[in-house]
Amino acid sequence: MQGSTTILGFDQVYLDQSFLTTDSEWIDLSDIKNTFGYCTNQSLKVISARLSSRRNRGIIFIGSGNYHYVTYLLLAELQLPFTLVLFDYHTDMLPSLCPALLSCGSWVLKALAKLPLLKKVVLIGVRNDLARAIPQQLRKKVTVFDSNYSFGEDTIKKAIIAAIPTSSVYLSIDKDVLAETEAVTNWEQGNMGLAQLLEIIESIALYKKICGIDVCGEYTVPLAERFYRKNRQAAKTNEQANQKILNTILRVA
Repeated sequence: MQGSTTILGFDQVYLDQSFLTTDSEWIDLSDIKNTFGYCTNQSLKVISARLSSRRNRGIIFIGSGNYHYVTYLLLAELQLPFTLVLFDYHTDMLPSLCPALLSCGSWVLKALAKLPLLKKVVLIGVRNDLARAIPQQLRKKVTVFDSNYSFGEDTIKKAIIAAIPTSSVYLSIDKDVLAETEAVTNWEQGNMGLAQLLEIIESIALYKKICGIDVCGEYTVPLAERFYRKNRQAAKTNEQANQKILNTILRVA
């Protein structure tokens, strides 16, 4: 996997962060309508076309968790059997409101139904009641390590590796899996420490080939409120988390 970064510009959330490298590629998506939280099929096609023209094939920073459905498009590009390892406080496996919409809450369910090369989904840090609500018919293709696990333990890291049946792994990280001291998002958050997340990534990289990575979970506010003290601090906290995630990935992937 190449050590380059791509930034998706749905909004201006990354303008207040300086963790990006000089060769980061920016893709402007701010002009596309009907994308926040729910995305129409027409808008999804436009996003897919712009993604396909990118020159970088390394880590992608998506922006707010409301755009997490973009991961579905990135998974659809893969051409070999793979496992999705998803760090998220939510399952993102809710039924879509209608076939014409893909949402940040339904994209994993669609990926399981539409992408034959996706052999397994491993969910890490999910809220335990949401984990229990996963339909029984999907249990053979989904393994869950919910937020009650002690992710700093070596036995848990080994169990995560053992749950991955393929040699290739796609990592998708929603920072809402992290404790509020580690990241600030627009969603309710879990209790995972950033160091624990990074250790799991390092463990996976030791045994598996990482074929793609994306990160979302930025904190979005109206443009006029960006410079409020608490919002500047939120951007700083997320910048530090993004920098540590990027440094780890560039070192191990």
